[in-house]
Amino acid sequence: MTEDYEILRELKREGEEIIFSVEKKRMMLLSEGWDSSRAKMMETISQKYGVDTRQKFQEFKEKYNLTDY
Repeated sequence: MTEDYEILRELKREGEEIIFSVEKKRMMLLSEGWDSSRAKMMETISQKYGVDTRQKFQEFKEKYNLTDY
């Protein structure tokens, strides 16, 4: 099975922007504003990796190299 961070990398390659939502306290795709089809996946990944603050989000992005594509 593909690792979660690899899924996120592929989304980045496809042009998706991964952001942190203070309101939802999780990672989300910018496209969730008009397409919520991947919201549950992002919620699950955020919970699995404990990404519930902006600082943890930054650390996650750096650890799994999700910054540049």
